[in-house]
Amino acid sequence: MKYTHFTVENYKGIKQVTIDLSSKPDYKIYAFVGLNESGKTTLLEAMNDCENEVPIRRRHELIPKGLAGGFTGSTIIRATISLNEDDKLAIENFIKDHLKIRYAEIIVQDEFTITREYKFENSTPVDKAEYSYTGFAVIKKTVKSKKFVEISDEDSILWTYAKEKLFPEIIFYRDFLTKFPEKIYLDNPDDDIKTQEYLNIIEDVLTSINPTYNVKKSLVERLEDKSDANTQALEAVENELGAKISQVVFEAWSKIQNVSRKEIIAKTGTDASDRHFLRLTVKDGLLSYLISERSLGFRWFFTFLLYTEFRKERVKTSGEILFLLDEPASNLHQAAQKSLLGTFENIVTKSRLVYTTHSHHLINPAWLDNAYIVRNKALKYEDEDNFTIVNTEVEASKYKTFVSQHPTQTSYFQPILDVLDYQPGLLENVPNIVITEGKFDYSTFKYFHDTVLNRSKNIYSIYPGQGASKLDLPIALYESWARPYVALLDSDKQGLDQKKRYIKELSGELNIFTLEDIDSKFKNISTEDLLSAEERLKISQEFNPELKKYDKSAFNTGIRILEAENSVPSYITESTKKKFVKIFDFLDAQF
Repeated sequence: MKYTHFTVENYKGIKQVTIDLSSKPDYKIYAFVGLNESGKTTLLEAMNDCENEVPIRRRHELIPKGLAGGFTGSTIIRATISLNEDDKLAIENFIKDHLKIRYAEIIVQDEFTITREYKFENSTPVDKAEYSYTGFAVIKKTVKSKKFVEISDEDSILWTYAKEKLFPEIIFYRDFLTKFPEKIYLDNPDDDIKTQEYLNIIEDVLTSINPTYNVKKSLVERLEDKSDANTQALEAVENELGAKISQVVFEAWSKIQNVSRKEIIAKTGTDASDRHFLRLTVKDGLLSYLISERSLGFRWFFTFLLYTEFRKERVKTSGEILFLLDEPASNLHQAAQKSLLGTFENIVTKSRLVYTTHSHHLINPAWLDNAYIVRNKALKYEDEDNFTIVNTEVEASKYKTFVSQHPTQTSYFQPILDVLDYQPGLLENVPNIVITEGKFDYSTFKYFHDTVLNRSKNIYSIYPGQGASKLDLPIALYESWARPYVALLDSDKQGLDQKKRYIKELSGELNIFTLEDIDSKFKNISTEDLLSAEERLKISQEFNPELKKYDKSAFNTGIRILEAENSVPSYITESTKKKFVKIFDFLDAQF
């Protein structure tokens, strides 16, 4: 089983939002992108609260913003869960083996819905929260029956079985976990959510080592019985625990940052109040450090890996795990954030992941089809002085849908534009370059060179200039260094004029070309004219499907989207490809 949709109504700043996780192909990773205070975290909290009932002492926190003074109504969180063929077979067999009902035919539905409803009267929570679900199995009681009916007599037994064995599970990674405690207490958590979360992590690690291991039997009972046999067994489990955590954490951490040989030491003990605890330390050479004494970035990554890598191995259910991460790795440097994207892909081999971010370093362009733009549409970000808590109306839209409806509101999806934009390296690190007039030409040539034609990337790099008349600096640098380069200009009037100027002022006669120098048929054209009008429009529509005519800005972003997705659509003609082949053959010959 897996979650496919969430619908949230009257939850904090959300009036009504639906999140669709049923995309085809079956995406594993979903990003919620938006500005600060846009409602990204609120969405994750709502999804988590669908599975985990909110205690009555905390339900006042769900009251819609602006209505806290006297809200009478309901907060509703609804989720749709889909079943695969194995789920259906398991439920059908359970009905046959455990439910004492007459049936001639059983049909297990493809999906069902669960609903949590929290009622309020004048902002006071009603004692009982409503939890309901649609039936996921129907029967015909006799062969002659004309209709199916939902199972009702003993469906509570069936429901309990499904929840324990088949249901998907939501795991919400909470910010407080980075505040790693000096001691993890192994008994009497006293209903403290933080203590319980850390205890769950240790339970998960133990289970991953050996399915028979658990906190109570493997640690607590051996701390209480100090016989030689128990002491020896306890020490063995401690060593296994430390070794397992070391393997998982430092193998991944080494891909993000160069680290010397380190290991995690796990040691149990009993404090003065007879409470049993586990302490984890990092051994670095001859020195040992508490986890809390390491950098904030390491603490985040350490608990994140423990929480995800071991939790996904749980055997509680056969359903999918849905991880929810709020602003992950915000304390890691840029390179580490980019590396984290690879860690995400490893995590979702047996699960799915939804995360929030406003960092372009944490956006993979290949995931844009399943990215959501989250905004508080009642809040004018350009008028922050007039912000009030009443102005909260969170909405979430698929990225491509949002930009088609709001193409000028780029601030909401600027992180995506940032990651799609070019990132040229330092000139001195590029031995051979082709200098283009600007980022439009850069994006087009790079896409056709690397993706459409899949040509060798080792001959030269394409460098984006800042306009036909502003290429003096890179040309002058390469002339002074006597390094190989080509400057390629449009064959329009400005391109021809600038070619003459560069040759006159910078002595670049052998290196400055226009498109017309490559083929006389390219006379008086710019880069965009190499494509047909239909191709230009369709590429523009990759960014904004609602466009009815070519838009240069949308075309530029559409090209970058196609490159990011490594996509070569069928509407790109052979005729256009041949034009670019001729251009690149010419450029290759210059080096």
